Amino acid sequence: MARTRRVEMRHAVTIVLVAGAVAFSPHRHTPKYIAPRRSAGFLQPVHTANRLASAATKDLEVTDSRHNHDFDVPKNSNMKTNNENLSEIEQFVSDMRELYSDLENGGGSIRRQMSAVGFTYVAPAHQFTTPNSSPEENRQLNGAWRLQTPTIYGANEDWTEMHRRIYEERMETKTNVSSKPPPLLIYLPGLDGFGISATAQFDDLSSSYEFWRMTVDKGNLQVSFSDLVNSVVKFVKDATSSDEFIESPREVLLVGESFGGLLSCAVAMALTKIQSKKFTLKGMALVNPATSFDETDWERIVPVLTSLRYLESQEEITDDSGNFRLALPKGLPTPYSVVGGIALAATIPDSKQFTKIFDFLRQSTNDSSNESMLSASSDGFRILAEYLPAATLQHRCLQWMPVGTSVVNSPQRLAKLNVPTLIIGGSDDNMLPTKEEANRLGKLLPDCVKMDVSGAGHFVLDTRVNLTEVLLDSHIDPFDIHKKTYDPIKDWTLPPDHVVKNVIEKRVVPQREKVSPVFFSTDPVSGKRRRGLSHVPSTKKPLLFVGNHQLFGQDLGLIATELLEERGIFPRGLAHPIVFDGFAGGGDAEPTVRKQKRRWEFNEDSQFEADLFTMFGAVKVSPRNFYRLLQTNQTVLLFPGGVKEALHGKGEEYKLFWPEKTDFIRLAAKFNATIVPLSAIGAADSADILLDASELVKLPFGIGDNLANFSSTATSARYDTASEDEIFIPPLAVPKQFPARHYFLFGKAFDTSALDPKNQDACRDAYKAIEEEVKDDIEALLEARKDDPYAFDGVRRTSYRMVFGKDPPTFPLESLAPSK
Repeated sequence: MARTRRVEMRHAVTIVLVAGAVAFSPHRHTPKYIAPRRSAGFLQPVHTANRLASAATKDLEVTDSRHNHDFDVPKNSNMKTNNENLSEIEQFVSDMRELYSDLENGGGSIRRQMSAVGFTYVAPAHQFTTPNSSPEENRQLNGAWRLQTPTIYGANEDWTEMHRRIYEERMETKTNVSSKPPPLLIYLPGLDGFGISATAQFDDLSSSYEFWRMTVDKGNLQVSFSDLVNSVVKFVKDATSSDEFIESPREVLLVGESFGGLLSCAVAMALTKIQSKKFTLKGMALVNPATSFDETDWERIVPVLTSLRYLESQEEITDDSGNFRLALPKGLPTPYSVVGGIALAATIPDSKQFTKIFDFLRQSTNDSSNESMLSASSDGFRILAEYLPAATLQHRCLQWMPVGTSVVNSPQRLAKLNVPTLIIGGSDDNMLPTKEEANRLGKLLPDCVKMDVSGAGHFVLDTRVNLTEVLLDSHIDPFDIHKKTYDPIKDWTLPPDHVVKNVIEKRVVPQREKVSPVFFSTDPVSGKRRRGLSHVPSTKKPLLFVGNHQLFGQDLGLIATELLEERGIFPRGLAHPIVFDGFAGGGDAEPTVRKQKRRWEFNEDSQFEADLFTMFGAVKVSPRNFYRLLQTNQTVLLFPGGVKEALHGKGEEYKLFWPEKTDFIRLAAKFNATIVPLSAIGAADSADILLDASELVKLPFGIGDNLANFSSTATSARYDTASEDEIFIPPLAVPKQFPARHYFLFGKAFDTSALDPKNQDACRDAYKAIEEEVKDDIEALLEARKDDPYAFDGVRRTSYRMVFGKDPPTFPLESLAPSK
């Protein structure tokens, strides 16, 4: 358990123990990797071909190799094994030093060194197990990128043959989904110059792209912002110059984090001015970009912070030539490293990272001696002085940043930068005003989309974000897999099991605990009721559930998940257009920035989120969508009463407002669908309606008129109904302290295979029969509910659940009248 906890907390605790340096990474839930085999000097690629092939065809599924929990270092690894004599904190600091060393000196198979700037190629890792290997030998503490030792090439050396080998190896192992080579992805780090905050992404990126990471010599105080831009531009030219074995221009992606985001913009501006047939700039991703540096106080804070170096003994930090001494003497940390660490620790982590940090520190304090805690903390603080010296930080903040922002932040230049751009920003970034900056850039850049990572701070590339997956899903479309238009009817699939489980736990389970739902089904022959859904039919033909819409439609999750868990059936919902389109705006509204969400993301704190409807298969209600769902043998959930039932008024509880037209019956008959009536009660008894729509539109002082105008902007759900004729005004309702128990009754299934869809009279009779079945079953539930002592007593239901760990019993089956 101690080792597991150490691995899971490694990067989070860096904020305190490693002084919160810009170079730290608070997310290091390190990935599990199988010991890779080497071939011709390269690591054989991971399973990217299958992964991207899947992405190109159906569900765009990307294996996220970052989420694992228990790891050991193989005995034959070239990384150091854990020293069991060290305390947990001491081992952590030791591991961090090794990680920095790998970033600086290794971490790839090829390095292109250009004076103070280097570009390291990370070969793709291949996961496998061998029969003779023990579990320990088949697991790794850190990413496979760390196992690679680079061959170094100078800036002026010809590396055509080496680049040919990279290309041929990737093509032979099919790490891309087309005949062309994978995009050239260049990662530009933050001010640390190493990119430690993105290390969890390296293996996945290297498996999908020709991945190069940039590093900057920490002791060089001569390199300018212009030098950095020119170095990246020269590297792109060199990397794409060997075109005799590549038919089409190389596609280049820039990924810049923090300062690297600022640098990426400047590089993109330079590259777009170059007329070249050898490369094209496919897009760029800016992660918490420092283009907003001029809106912060860091330009005033940094000189004060870095001046603390003058309190240090020069003999301790420099050698005889005045150069920075890497091997600092043991002892207390420097004033710069302590104050700098505290300052950065106050701005870097988000609330979740803080919680992990202090949980780890509290546990480590109990498990470690005072001497080891002091020693490890001192050593941890000194990492800042070693890998981001005060003079270096001052040079980069006061020379690179102002020049970079002056170059990039010209509205005219940004407006001309027509490059697909994705901005990934932490919503709780305390170091930079990222939320505001994402909106600013999104409005200035011609082709920009932003992705907000809720709850994330300045270092956002932790387990909350899979950058490889995000890029695949983005409008940048690095592998051209979105050229085929996504069809929500045919291409939709249920989210992965872990996502479904998470949504159920976060959204459905709390509701179940409040309303203690009870489900019944009906024997199709005898009409008798049974607890549970055993009588809900399972068929290869289309299946249509038709029911009454409860107040605010709050029971949709209960219905869908019960069908999924009990019967393996998941119904596709037909949702009101407002769920997808919102209300039509008027006037000269300020342009909005396009947004992208992480795959399978949902807001746990929001009670309503439109993206969940789409994620779980809902489509806009329309005759065409309904037709195509039945045509493709899918299961559909339909509420003919629509908005009128969901937003009903006073005295209209459980009243049906079905239209006269029998369209859904005729379409069901056309495709021989099985129709299952569904009746539900409970929601209307869980709230008190103070004012309904008819009363709200009569409110004085223009309130009623505004509500009426608000309703008229909503697109009607019925194709034959004008928007102004459908009232979309939710009633003013107050939830009761304890909601009523919810009851669901699936009625007798109706097989339409013998029904002629052209026979209007027969379809009308079938329509009326199903409508009457729903009405009768509602009445049957209301009557049977009288025999349930827990129906309205939320206190008793809660007490019962606390004592027995399950929902309380309900009325006896005999109380529920059989189907007529």
